Amino acid sequence: MATDTGRFPQFIAAVAALRGEREAARVDAWQQRLSWSYNDLAALADARPAGLPIAVPEPAQPGHVPGYRPEERAEASATRIAARVRRGEQRAADVAQQSLDAAHAWRHANLFTALDADDVLSQAERIDREAGRGVDPGPLAGVPFAVKDLMPVAGYALTGGTRGRPARMADRDAPVVERLRRAGAIIFGVTNLHEVAFGVTSANPHFGTVVNPRHPERIPGGSSGGSGGVVAAGIAPLAIGTDTGGSIRIPAACCGVVGFKPSYGVVDTTDVLPLAWSLDHVGPLSATVDDAALAFEVMARLAPGTASHAFDRPPSFVLLRGFVSDVLDADVERCMGEVEAGWHRAGARVTAVAVDALRLATAAQFVTLGSEAAAANADLLSAAPGSLGEDVRTRLEMGQCFLATDYVQAQRIRRDVRDALMQALGDADVLVTPTLPCVPPPAGQSVVSVRGQAMPIAGMMTRLTSPFNMTGLPALSIPCGFDPQGLPISVQIIGRPGDDARVLAAGRWVEARLTRTASAEE
Repeated sequence: MATDTGRFPQFIAAVAALRGEREAARVDAWQQRLSWSYNDLAALADARPAGLPIAVPEPAQPGHVPGYRPEERAEASATRIAARVRRGEQRAADVAQQSLDAAHAWRHANLFTALDADDVLSQAERIDREAGRGVDPGPLAGVPFAVKDLMPVAGYALTGGTRGRPARMADRDAPVVERLRRAGAIIFGVTNLHEVAFGVTSANPHFGTVVNPRHPERIPGGSSGGSGGVVAAGIAPLAIGTDTGGSIRIPAACCGVVGFKPSYGVVDTTDVLPLAWSLDHVGPLSATVDDAALAFEVMARLAPGTASHAFDRPPSFVLLRGFVSDVLDADVERCMGEVEAGWHRAGARVTAVAVDALRLATAAQFVTLGSEAAAANADLLSAAPGSLGEDVRTRLEMGQCFLATDYVQAQRIRRDVRDALMQALGDADVLVTPTLPCVPPPAGQSVVSVRGQAMPIAGMMTRLTSPFNMTGLPALSIPCGFDPQGLPISVQIIGRPGDDARVLAAGRWVEARLTRTASAEE
């Protein structure tokens, strides 16, 4: 395919004409945003991928983890609550009231689009009645679990974070929410998000900008900003997020909590409002890896203990370099170096590999996400474009300007990127990158510059997360340190498709050593 970025302005103009004169004023906005990606799009067009045109990740099956032994879970918040409620040592109603009190204290942070206190207490009282009759409420007994407002929760209006569609009252739960409820969780409201889940700041023009509880002057990340904030504020130990380009892991990193994007297809996305069907994942945000594993077992319908294993040896890591390290904040680079040194001291095998194919992954994601998001939200664009926030409207409209040949080329690149990552992994346990190239940017900033390279904030924040949506690989974000201002830095652990348990086991090993190091320094 010949490189011709000049065709984009021409095609943009054609799309504007097709949509009618009312869209002509939008051309400059589309052109300005697209100009940031010309070099990436030109490289994508010139690539000669080996992959076939059908490269959507196949839904993975959870893999078996050889050489691991069951581990007694640490006294993490969600696991501790569930254990105490199941033993009758703590009332679910007391847990629920504590969470409601915390939510009230944070009521100005715009973490929820809706929270029904009466419903929360009613759920808790039902759990207490069951426990009082000797009935086991389930593995998440009495654990408050917030749900991103992108999927039906019975008794709540489903908005998707927008006013462009009429909110509809849900009369039943999405299957993944139903599993949590049946496991004894207290469904604790619906959380705020970037409009239609298409952004990284969670600055929502309809439900208010989500405030980062740890650092109010910084973005909370997105699109699952409310879910990350609820966990960071200590309101609920667990929350559901969705992840299309990093929307679980980015808020986790910005808010200093754990975020897990499972393998593609392992957690059911039925009834979840789509952003990009071939990139969308559902997973948990939590305070600890143990909590994430417990939630994942329920969400993925796994047998208890399936995802709660530990290494019986130090794991082996492959650090991704090249594209990953080219644009990296100095404090993030320093922190990652300290983490790597600690792994060496603990006896882990650590190697580094540059994967050149990642340079095309961001352009392929840009085209794939833009095209699929425009299709998923075509009703909004035709019926109520003026209701959308400017950033989301521009990105959705721009998604209509890609050619079918661009989309097919992007799908071919996906297979090449996945093959290159698997080759880099070799016989090691997991791949490793920072979750973000930088610390959370200031709120209200639309362009981020790292070491002299400026990018739109969405491009910078998804730079190291989106390749694993494109490839469907499981990816876990864990806090690993801070910059001199106390802003959080996180490490991302990535595994083979379906190897979710190994990724969580590696995360548990990393988390334990980071905790020991922090305790030793206090």
